[in-house]
Amino acid sequence: LIILTLGLAAYANGASENDLFLPLVVSPEPTPTPPGVELRGLWVSRFDWTSYGQAANPGKIDEIVQNAADAGFNAIFFQVRGTADAFYQSDLEPWAQRVSGGSLGQAPDPLWDPLAYMVERAHAAGLQVHAYINVYPVWGCSAPPPETVTPRPLYHQLNGRYGPSGGLQQLSDGTECLGGYRRGTPASIFLDDHLIAVGKDLVTRYDIDGIHLDHIRYGGSATSCDPVSAARYGADCFSDAGYGNWQRAQVNGTVRRFYEEVVPLKPGLWLSAAVWPIHQLNPAWGFSGRPQQGYIHYYQDSKAWLAGGYIDSISPMIYPGSGYNGCDANGDYIEDESSDYWLRSRWQTLVTDFQADNNGRYIIPGIGTGYCSFNEIAARIEMARQIGTAGHALFSYKDLLDNEYFDDLANGPYAETAVPPTIAWHP
Repeated sequence: LIILTLGLAAYANGASENDLFLPLVVSPEPTPTPPGVELRGLWVSRFDWTSYGQAANPGKIDEIVQNAADAGFNAIFFQVRGTADAFYQSDLEPWAQRVSGGSLGQAPDPLWDPLAYMVERAHAAGLQVHAYINVYPVWGCSAPPPETVTPRPLYHQLNGRYGPSGGLQQLSDGTECLGGYRRGTPASIFLDDHLIAVGKDLVTRYDIDGIHLDHIRYGGSATSCDPVSAARYGADCFSDAGYGNWQRAQVNGTVRRFYEEVVPLKPGLWLSAAVWPIHQLNPAWGFSGRPQQGYIHYYQDSKAWLAGGYIDSISPMIYPGSGYNGCDANGDYIEDESSDYWLRSRWQTLVTDFQADNNGRYIIPGIGTGYCSFNEIAARIEMARQIGTAGHALFSYKDLLDNEYFDDLANGPYAETAVPPTIAWHP
């Protein structure tokens, strides 16, 4: 408090020295409450901001940034690579079809760079931008891309090096379409070199705050029986018990190379990954059915990345892909595991499991946004805080927009501002 005596002014107006004067009490401006520390991430997939056959619009990025900032997010995971194509100007991979609305490799007209524009607009609004890339997918399951496209599609680069389909993940019968994608084999050093070149290009040309890896896994438990893996392993696929561990080591190697070769190029750069929601099933949890596990079914040992110290954060994707349930007459979400396996209690169990093995790195659990009740989102945010995670990320923008949940976030879980944590262990 500041106390000012008004005696001199009073005497000037004819008051006597016997008059009683009261001090004037002036309250200073209140000290602002420092923001909390919590990463509040928003996944923005390529399907959230582009439409097939239509030219992408910079105005959509303006809308995304405005809504994210108003809601209280502080980081955007912005997808810039889907199937070895680029949602930014690249000399390594062709323009994605969904940017121009035309063909693969066709630049937008007029020319603009979505990633550069997102970085500019988001940073102006106080938001981080993490470039979100699909790692191993090289094309979808439709007809292969034209070989004449410039830059030459990675699908054809792999064929040129290893022969037709030789560089792709495969089942023992030669099937190469796995989970909606043709995927490059993690056994390929050539593929790894290309991926690292893409990462270096992003980091050195754009002022991004992080690189976010998705589809950093095999396409299924029966993959891969490709010739590159057989040659490097020295035996047929799954010929002995060590093959699964060898495949995990290939994925681990890709992550480690990003951390050792790309991250040092930009001080403070954050390397994160979206990972399978169950690392390994613990019978004590009492989960029903036979849910797939990242470690066993996709050869994704995300806990090894934490233990080895070559990832900054992982985001377990603990939400339905699309099969959200409805709400009852009271507006409450119906928990039915037959159609949505990721019940609140299971979400809490899985986040707790990852948090217990974080090795000082950050767990940023994924929360779905397709619930018909906002309470499901708010409850998971609160559980993450109680568990002690470094934040959380919501998937994805389109469902938040369709459900009109931005105001609910701003007036509820995000009513108090927060800033992302720093990466204290980086040199």
